[in-house]
Amino acid sequence: MHIVNVTEVRRNIREILAEIARTKAPAVIVQRSKPVAYLVDADTFERMRQYDAVDILSQARRESLDRMLRLRARVARKTEARGDSVAVIRELRERLGRHE
Repeated sequence: MHIVNVTEVRRNIREILAEIARTKAPAVIVQRSKPVAYLVDADTFERMRQYDAVDILSQARRESLDRMLRLRARVARKTEARGDSVAVIRELRERLGRHE
């Protein structure tokens, strides 16, 4: 990784960009000895954007799955409170049979 200060970037931007394009190695731009920016080649930047898009999709999928699991748990709690539908129907039929 190439480290350059802001003044050097102003003076030699063409050479710095050519080196980044040739080596595919990023450059760190420092100001007062602290990193303020990174320069990367276009291919690397595009790959980073694709990874971000995949992460966003993965996050959306996880959120959807979480919502489905919460809904499933809520439905399960409600159906447990009412009991098994087969058992409820059997019980109703038995009651009707007794009162006829």
